[in-house]
Amino acid sequence: MNNKNKKVREDKNMEELKQKIKDSRNGTTNARNSMGCSENWYNSYYAIANTFTDEEIDAMGEKELNNLIKLGDNISEGLY
Repeated sequence: MNNKNKKVREDKNMEELKQKIKDSRNGTTNARNSMGCSENWYNSYYAIANTFTDEEIDAMGEKELNNLIKLGDNISEGLY
């Protein structure tokens, strides 16, 4: 695969990832934890989508998004 095709694929993957994050903004559950906080906050995508605007998410690069997802995953795991 040449570099141009690889870049197009990477761009498409980034757009799909950003859309997945934005789509999670409404959450997937109405459940609450023992402190009364929405269970949706344990989902890294939900946390990112409800912390940053669409414009901020669109401006993020791959490394930044991946680091936020990794951070969210680790925090979620620690809270459980």
